[in-house]
Amino acid sequence: MTEDATHSLPDLIAKIRRWQGWPAPRLTFPVPSLCVSILGRVADGLGYLGWRSPLRTTALNVLSDGVQGDPGSWNAVGGQPCRSLDETLGQLPATRQERLYARAFLALPMAIAVLALFWLLSGAITLLDPAQAMQVLTDRMAPAWMIAPSVIGGAVADVFLGLAILYRPWAKNAALGMIALSASYLIGSVYLAPDLWSDPLGPMIKVFPGMALAAIVWLMMEDR
Repeated sequence: MTEDATHSLPDLIAKIRRWQGWPAPRLTFPVPSLCVSILGRVADGLGYLGWRSPLRTTALNVLSDGVQGDPGSWNAVGGQPCRSLDETLGQLPATRQERLYARAFLALPMAIAVLALFWLLSGAITLLDPAQAMQVLTDRMAPAWMIAPSVIGGAVADVFLGLAILYRPWAKNAALGMIALSASYLIGSVYLAPDLWSDPLGPMIKVFPGMALAAIVWLMMEDR
């Protein structure tokens, strides 16, 4: 069942923005079809990781022709005429919840991408030169038996968590794992390298924003 009118994607976006109370966009520009095609293929690939992106190729192909339908059969059997999009939105007043969800829907993939990149690079850099990382603990008189397992094990765990958060079924647990592993790094540094807490570059203090971002991802990883 559908209304008579056909809506293009820009028209739908404009109506939804007005419905949620956002001002009209100050600047719009066309996206080349090649970029749209690449975006769709990337979204298709993310589908294999469990992410249900609204930008998959099939959805983009449908939207390129406009959202349309034929209510003739429904009207022919005496069905009540379907409301227009404007009428439907008018009967569903947008609240703060819809506005926050719209923002969160954009922020969540960015947060996941940042966490994945951060943890992957953190582990990879250590694995590329583990001796230098081990030297940090050696210089601080850490027990010899724990230096290599701590450095190599931590780096492997970093890489694993960076990859795991990209897989939708594991993302929420991966975010918790990031929080737990970060906490273990903080606790370990208190005993093994307390001087890092007073380092002018603040390497340990910078762990807290990463933990907060992982917590936000964990909280947001719920189906609506």
